[in-house]
Amino acid sequence: MNVDVKLGERVIAVEPKERIVVTEKSKYFYDKLLIASGASPRILDISGARNKKVYVLRTYEDAEKIKSDDSKEVVIIGGGPVGVEAALSLLKFKKKITIVEIAPYIMSTVFSRTVSEMIEKQLVERGVEVLKNEEPIEISGNPVKSVKTNKRKIKCSSVIMGVGVVPNTDFVKDVLKLGPRNGILVDERMQTSEPDIYAAGDCIELRSLIDGSIRPFPVWSNAQETGKVAGANIAGCDLTYEGGIRVNALNVFDKAYFSIGDVYDESKRMKEIERDGRIEFYYFSNGNLIGAEIIGDVKYAGLLKNIIKRKPSIDIDVFNGIQDFIGVTVPAVKHLSLGYFT
Repeated sequence: MNVDVKLGERVIAVEPKERIVVTEKSKYFYDKLLIASGASPRILDISGARNKKVYVLRTYEDAEKIKSDDSKEVVIIGGGPVGVEAALSLLKFKKKITIVEIAPYIMSTVFSRTVSEMIEKQLVERGVEVLKNEEPIEISGNPVKSVKTNKRKIKCSSVIMGVGVVPNTDFVKDVLKLGPRNGILVDERMQTSEPDIYAAGDCIELRSLIDGSIRPFPVWSNAQETGKVAGANIAGCDLTYEGGIRVNALNVFDKAYFSIGDVYDESKRMKEIERDGRIEFYYFSNGNLIGAEIIGDVKYAGLLKNIIKRKPSIDIDVFNGIQDFIGVTVPAVKHLSLGYFT
């Protein structure tokens, strides 16, 4: 496709006035620039965080290192998606696993407390120890021998740190406007604060589709969609992105869990539906669907994203869950006059 690929070159600076990208080896001129530099695993600022046998999990190579480690006792710092996925995989190797989570419950950035506690119950039943409201303060030994929290000392021989990611934006911090979490700020066309410079993926911060706040959305679907919007506008089209939305799916043993949108305030949960072995939770604000969680059969979950995006007014009293949306042609959702829409 006539793409000139330069591998093994780290970008160290961008100079908008000269329209130059500077790498460790060379300089490149641009007419339009797309920054898709992604994010890197966050490393806690505690003693021993970079000792031998302390791992992060972001790449295939990271996974191979963890898999080849023969440690029998593993501490996972962070009870988010990375930590829980790591625990599920390591259980196959018959390791003793302890999850240390600073929040009151695991998966707090992904699921409501109710659903998170369902997942925790499954983990505990399989032998995983889950410690909540605990802050890791030190990793001892090089290689690792233990993890100290604000409440106890945990013997182990390896640690996996799964405490989120930080955007790779150091090379533009003095050039582009950054958000409160150091992601590159973009508008609905993925344009940055500088003309002809666009950004997409895990390195950006953008408006939330749900509440309008500015924040990062470091999930695969957001990276894919913002990349398409940025590419289209660079190519001369006029495409906009409705706003970021968090979408997550997780398989825990034989059960599937799915969440989308804002599911954190359980006072906004106005519908709980059980049918055909599936549990559905729905969250509303001003008659609009703002979030949902599904446990069990999640094959229709993708449809919910389009419903949330289009914001039809829903009659909550007669709303009967995802069943109401099956068979609906998505572009026509705004104009439906079926019973569950008003």
